[in-house]
Amino acid sequence: MRKLTLFLILALILTGCQWFDNDEIDKAKFQRYSAYYTSIFDNDRFVIASQYYDLEVVMNKIGETEYRYDVIIDSPKIAMYAIEIMVVENNITPEAASKMMPTIGIFESLEYNLIPYQVNVDKGYVKGLIVSGVSNMPSINLKIMVLWRDYAKLQVTREFFDINKTYDDGTDIEEPINDDDNNGEEEGSNP
Repeated sequence: MRKLTLFLILALILTGCQWFDNDEIDKAKFQRYSAYYTSIFDNDRFVIASQYYDLEVVMNKIGETEYRYDVIIDSPKIAMYAIEIMVVENNITPEAASKMMPTIGIFESLEYNLIPYQVNVDKGYVKGLIVSGVSNMPSINLKIMVLWRDYAKLQVTREFFDINKTYDDGTDIEEPINDDDNNGEEEGSNP
């Protein structure tokens, strides 16, 4: 009986230590999120396109007044390891943010890698990454940070993008009909 009690106490202590470690890990991840948020907001050097991968932003209407944007990164030209992506919407400062900004690779325990012409999801080598968010406005400004490491995870590269995107439902805008157009007749001609 004593051995069973001792075993249960030891198991509870070990479980308690495990919870403590998880809390510390979560705290470190949130600190990294906060540091990235600040660096995006404070950054003043943005690139238009990357020479290392393709980046595209797509916007879709998902409700009467809701729009979803997707930041898509694929077609890597170099090996990119431990990728982390964060998006800040509409220049919302960290202090004024009422929601978490979209991220990938920061809070997950899984590591994402992009390697040209290689896909093995079980090992973390993906074809592309998508970071999504929801807005109630059809136009949005996105500040995007893409961070990755080299194979040895010693060199870190960051790129920052500043992209404005507006929802387009695909309908053509018709030109207004102007009655002063003389219905296509040349000026000065008599019928």
